[in-house]
Amino acid sequence: MNASSGGSGNPDDGQITILVIGFAVVALLLAVVVMGVTAVYVGERKLQLLADNAALAAADTFVELRPGAPPSTVLDDDAVTGAAAAYLDTVGAWADTPGLALGAPTGSPDGRTAEVTLHAVVHPPVVSLLVPDGVPVSATSEARARLGP
Repeated sequence: MNASSGGSGNPDDGQITILVIGFAVVALLLAVVVMGVTAVYVGERKLQLLADNAALAAADTFVELRPGAPPSTVLDDDAVTGAAAAYLDTVGAWADTPGLALGAPTGSPDGRTAEVTLHAVVHPPVVSLLVPDGVPVSATSEARARLGP
């Protein structure tokens, strides 16, 4: 023991504990950020899957064949929107996806392509305390109606 230090032990005792606590806090914060980003990414991927399938379902709902012309499909904006909404209802997406809504430009821009845009809100775990309204995500998908091979 050193008489000039006035204490018992090394003056650096306990410093490693502060370092370990600091690293643990940084590691926990990093884990929370990774969980939040992953939750938003997975939510966006699920929304994209819903948009893809809704566009495929809508592309199969052509209104009529063009009379006097070779067989081709004619899609209607209302039919595309209705088919997309019916698909989302069939799979239970309205109840399973918070804030789900059909957005513009859902419809058929050229009469042959079904375009579906979906909007939703993702609530990531733990981070939702900082973002109580959630993170808005959007997904757009197109599917072309086609007859024949």
